[in-house]
Amino acid sequence: MGKSTTTSARMERSNRVSVFVTLLMSYLVVLLIPVIVFGGLYARIEKIMIENANNSNMALIEQAKQVVDGRLDEMHLISRNITSNPRLDALLKAGSPQNGIEHYNYFSFMQEMQRYRNSSSFITDFYVYLRESNTVLSPTLKTTSSVLFSDIYGYENLTYEQYRSDILHGVHFNRYLPVTEVGKGLNQKRMLTYMQTLPFGEKNHPKGALIMLIDERQITGLLEEIVKTNHGTIYIKDASGQVILSAGAASVSRVGKTPEDHPMMTVSAISKRSGWEYVSIVPEKVFMEKVNMVKRMAAGVLVICLAAGVAACAFMTYRAYYPLRDIIRFIRQAHPAREGAVRNEYDFIKSTMADSFGRQTEMREQLSRQTPVIRSNFLQRLLKGNVDASDMSDHAMTFMGISFPERGFAVALIELRDASGFIHNERESEWALIRFVTGKVAEEIHPFAAYSVELEKNLVAIILNVPDSQQCGLEELVEWAEQVKQVIELRFKTVTTIGISGIHTGPGCLSSGYTESLKALEYSIFTAYKPILFYDEMKQKTEVYYDFPIETEVKLINAMKSGDVDKAQDIIQCLYSNNFMGKSISPDLGRLLFANLLSTMFKLLNALNLKYEDIFGTAGKTIEDITEGSTVEELYQEVKWMFGKVCLYVGEQRGDSSSLLLEKIKIYIEDHHNDTMISLASIAEQFNITPPYLSAFFKKNSGTNLTDYLAKIRIEHAKEMMKDAKNTISHIARSVGYTSDVGFIRVFKKYEGITPGKYKETLHSLPSTLRNDHLNS
Repeated sequence: MGKSTTTSARMERSNRVSVFVTLLMSYLVVLLIPVIVFGGLYARIEKIMIENANNSNMALIEQAKQVVDGRLDEMHLISRNITSNPRLDALLKAGSPQNGIEHYNYFSFMQEMQRYRNSSSFITDFYVYLRESNTVLSPTLKTTSSVLFSDIYGYENLTYEQYRSDILHGVHFNRYLPVTEVGKGLNQKRMLTYMQTLPFGEKNHPKGALIMLIDERQITGLLEEIVKTNHGTIYIKDASGQVILSAGAASVSRVGKTPEDHPMMTVSAISKRSGWEYVSIVPEKVFMEKVNMVKRMAAGVLVICLAAGVAACAFMTYRAYYPLRDIIRFIRQAHPAREGAVRNEYDFIKSTMADSFGRQTEMREQLSRQTPVIRSNFLQRLLKGNVDASDMSDHAMTFMGISFPERGFAVALIELRDASGFIHNERESEWALIRFVTGKVAEEIHPFAAYSVELEKNLVAIILNVPDSQQCGLEELVEWAEQVKQVIELRFKTVTTIGISGIHTGPGCLSSGYTESLKALEYSIFTAYKPILFYDEMKQKTEVYYDFPIETEVKLINAMKSGDVDKAQDIIQCLYSNNFMGKSISPDLGRLLFANLLSTMFKLLNALNLKYEDIFGTAGKTIEDITEGSTVEELYQEVKWMFGKVCLYVGEQRGDSSSLLLEKIKIYIEDHHNDTMISLASIAEQFNITPPYLSAFFKKNSGTNLTDYLAKIRIEHAKEMMKDAKNTISHIARSVGYTSDVGFIRVFKKYEGITPGKYKETLHSLPSTLRNDHLNS
């Protein structure tokens, strides 16, 4: 039996798919997405790079075409200038020159050809062939066609007859001969030959020809940088498809193949101006090496990223699975035998949670059965003031089925005085039943939210949530109490007495309400039977006192000290409301309250060294007149006015203190101006304030700097001493507080505009009358 159980457990575990494997496979699938995308891009790398290479070669070809076409345009311009020269037409028709004038015409035309040649460095040389006279004219020589061919510009692959018939006598229109060797000996060069029939446009009977020779290096030099860039060859074909020039590496035997059968890349562009086709042929290996290198790098990066991705997937899977594994271990420790047939860890957790939720539901049902007991215990503690604010959270109140929609609270105690009509055997079960019934009746009667609490054998407390309004709440409380008493007495044959507290704000006052309701019930002992007792009514009849606590007196004194009229009058108004608006206080007790208020005022006047006469004057009322007022309202208004008067006076005194301090500082400076040690710091120390505060205070209240004020005081005293001619400047300087006459002279000149010596000299040079006027001014 043990073996079969172990075997079935192993088979069950083997049939499960672990969450670790599921997570790992999920991460790997996510990893495969960028790998597949990268693979597609990898397949596109070669094509994209070939396209980029073709685009680059095409751009180079376009550049070469524009450069060469520009130089050809320059050559065609010279050709048009020569063919349109008016002298040329006459020379084409004339025979061999016979006289000096005809020779001069040849010479003039050669000079003009020299000017055309100097205007372009692209053309190596050019000449005009005149068929009628078999004469060749170039910018530098005049000869015959045979001499030119044999000695100067002969073609190695043509005979003279071929040269004469094909080039000189042929019909040409902007025609080019392929590059070939032209010249003799050391002057032999590879030239591109341009041919134009004369006169321009003649197709049947040409009378001559314009031949231009262009050194191959002039064009290959323009293409050299382009050829070096792509390591290929550039071919130039004319409109008929004939290759007239090539530049770059070895020539190819056929399109797209080298003699070694290596594949080539070919791009071409045709010039709309010249009709030439520019063909670029580049070996594929030139750029395929880079392509293969990029592909190898891409493959390497892919392999590295794939390996790193797999490692990251494994790490992330382990990291995600680690908390789940701890949860599984914890559950297995708590429920070692509850694994059962599950597919994976999640299924195991789900089954465990379902079992836990089932147990939680059972516990909640049990707890709900205990809710009345919990609520009763909570309400008892609330009545006794043993509940913290944290215990009254919304969640806790909802759980216990308690809701307080209003701000006002009152406590009613229902005493079951005679339950003999309901109870027969005086058993506790019967008392519990009548208490339960009483509480339910009290809770069901509207308009209040009410909650009952069983306290003693014959005592039930009712917490009433009432509107926060004294008058409205009292009337409704009376109606509620009468209905409760009527139902209990008529239907359940039980005589009750109900004691009701005053209305308070907030559930924190319920302990006070409970105390008040107890006192209301106790009051029933001293009176004839009364079924409903209110604490407020009982208090008015049994207590003789007025409400003026120490805390209120302290607040009133602080308000007067700060000169806050509004706050002081608000406190007095609150005292008046508390003592006269809701109570029946006697006039004598009211006068005693106001006498206490006046005593507080005189305490403050004595503490502040203020006199009653200074504030109210000699015409102010005496204390006897105030306390013997005819009505409470008059006393209230009189005391309120007096406190306001005191606050205003204190506020004014606080403002005059600045003027008093300023005057004391000025007197101190006047008395100690001759002290050489007097300074801003010493004066501040004398008045127990800081130097920055003294400087700012003196500037703000006097309009001048303290240093300037001290200097002016010293100068005024110095002027007085200068009336006596015997007083020297040094003596005067030391007498007014300067340690040397140098500082005194500098300060005196700064404020008076002249030196003290000059001032003294001027003062004693004036007549006595003018001197006195001057000093007085």
